[in-house]
Amino acid sequence: MNAAVFRALIYADSRLLWRDPLLGWILALPIGLALLLRPLIPRVQEALLVGMGFDLTPYHPLVMGGYLMTAPGMVGMVIGFLFLDERDARTLTALRTTPMSMHQYLGYRIALPLLLGTASTLIGYPLTGLTPLALSSLLPIAIVAGVSAPILALVLAIAAPNKVAGFAVVKVMNAVNLLPVVAYFVPRPLQFVAGIFPPYWPMRALWSAAAGESYGAYLVIGTIISALALLLAVSLFDRRLLRHG
Repeated sequence: MNAAVFRALIYADSRLLWRDPLLGWILALPIGLALLLRPLIPRVQEALLVGMGFDLTPYHPLVMGGYLMTAPGMVGMVIGFLFLDERDARTLTALRTTPMSMHQYLGYRIALPLLLGTASTLIGYPLTGLTPLALSSLLPIAIVAGVSAPILALVLAIAAPNKVAGFAVVKVMNAVNLLPVVAYFVPRPLQFVAGIFPPYWPMRALWSAAAGESYGAYLVIGTIISALALLLAVSLFDRRLLRHG
C-alpha cells in the first residue's frame, strides 16, 4: 500500500469519526478507565479489608485480565462501526473503481485496530498502577490481545445489518471477550477449556507473568488460536461483503 492510499484511508476515517464523535470517545474509554481504576481499586480494597477482612490484592491480576481486553474491545467496536458506515455509503463498491485493491483495504482495516488496540493497552495498563509488568512482558501480551480488535470489527461488519443491531453484536462479543475471566477461578487443567476463546490466552499469559511463571507457551498458543479466528473472520467477510459489495 503506497503512502497516498494510506493517507486517503486515514483521512476518510477521520471524517467519519468527526461526523460521529461518540466513536472517538469510545476510543478514549480504555485510558479513562485506567485513570479511574488507579484511585478506585485502592479505596475499594481498603473498604473490603476494613469492613469484611477481605484482601483484594491477590485478585489484581484478575482485574487486569479484564482490563487487558478492554482496549481491543473498544477499538474493534469503533472500526466495526466504520465498516458499517462504509457499507451504507457503498464505499466498498466505489473502491472497485480505484487503484487500491480490496486486499489492501482489508489489510488496512486489520492492521489499524490491531495497532490501536495494542497501543491503547500499552498506554493504559501502566496508568492503572495494578499488577505492574515489564514492557518486555506487556508488549507481546498486548499484541496477542490486540488481535481480538480486528476479529471483533470483522464480526460486527458481517453480523450487523445496521448500527442498532451492531450494538447488540458488540455486547455479545465483549461478553465473549470477558468470559475467560471465569477461568481464573477454575483449576489450571480445566481452565484450558476456555482456550477455545482467543482472549483466554493473553489473559492466562498475564496471570502467569504476574505470578512470575513462564508464559511463553500461552502466547504461542494464543497467537495460533487468534490467527485462525482472524482468518475465519476474513474469509467470511470476503465471501459476504467484498464479493457482493
